[in-house]
Amino acid sequence: MKCIITGGAGYLGSVLATELERRGHSLKILVRPGESYGHLVGLKAEIVQGDILDPEFLDGFIEEDALVFHLAGIVNITSSKSDLLYRVNVEGFKNVVRACIRKKVKRLVYTSSVHAIYPEKSNVALREPEEFPVEKLVGDYAKTKALATQYLFEKVKNGEIDAVVVYPSGIIGPFDHSISHFGQVVLDYINRKLTAIVKGGYDFVDVRDVAEGVINAALKGRSGEGYVLSGHYVTVKGLFQILNEKLGRKKLPGRLALWFLKIVAPFAELHYKIRNKKPIFSAYTLYTLNINANFDNSKAREELGFKPRSIRESLFDMVDWFYEYKRDLIKPKFLNLTPKTCSR
Repeated sequence: MKCIITGGAGYLGSVLATELERRGHSLKILVRPGESYGHLVGLKAEIVQGDILDPEFLDGFIEEDALVFHLAGIVNITSSKSDLLYRVNVEGFKNVVRACIRKKVKRLVYTSSVHAIYPEKSNVALREPEEFPVEKLVGDYAKTKALATQYLFEKVKNGEIDAVVVYPSGIIGPFDHSISHFGQVVLDYINRKLTAIVKGGYDFVDVRDVAEGVINAALKGRSGEGYVLSGHYVTVKGLFQILNEKLGRKKLPGRLALWFLKIVAPFAELHYKIRNKKPIFSAYTLYTLNINANFDNSKAREELGFKPRSIRESLFDMVDWFYEYKRDLIKPKFLNLTPKTCSR
């Protein structure tokens, strides 16, 4: 089957492309102009540079009867407003949907986010939403994902397109070629640059499990339905305890008070912006780590056969991958690690 992937050079996109090719599908991958995609050159795929903000380009890129996976978008964990975020995540997505409708694609699978789900009180399990109260959501990233998801469901309801939505939680694991926000946290911890941790926790899921869930959503999912692809909840302390186990370390960083962090968060965001670095700490991350993250993936388990692996396995494999493929990002004095393997 012909599969088209937007955002194919990204973290999830590259893993999805590899798995689709392994299953025998032919691939056409969209990457941004100037975006690095060297990690895709081993694939037997047609790689096209283009912009989802260009409707005319999309008309030539999208093909009739293809299975389309839309992953292209901007992830922003800072509190700063960004017109580009809305243009790409909402208007760009609408361009993709319209092109898919015009070309009569077989199915569109949209990778939304659990951030689009309104976080109810802590004792409430968070499931696939039927409504999207955008005005109640915190953060422009969450709002853009909710707006895009809502738009797609309206098109499905009108009978204009066959589409399925998936909502992954925090993605972790190996194959982090471009270094995600979480990947930067792990690298900073390996290099002992991260000297303090915060209160809270979140739900994390392995990138390989999400890729499989996305494919199964395309093949097994019901049109007009969404599927939460969450993994397991872990506290920040528990997460670093697992990393310590892998790295052979005993001591955890000290924990900073939440009130203090809320005060310094705006200055931390400015620090990352001035140095043009990926932020690992912001007011939005503090908010996210301390709200309800009790995501219920039972629907994906029942209908898609979704089976997320343990966080321990994901983190162990992530560290192993960094040591094998990103050694230049690890300080020489930490390269003599004899990593502990994860018992499957």
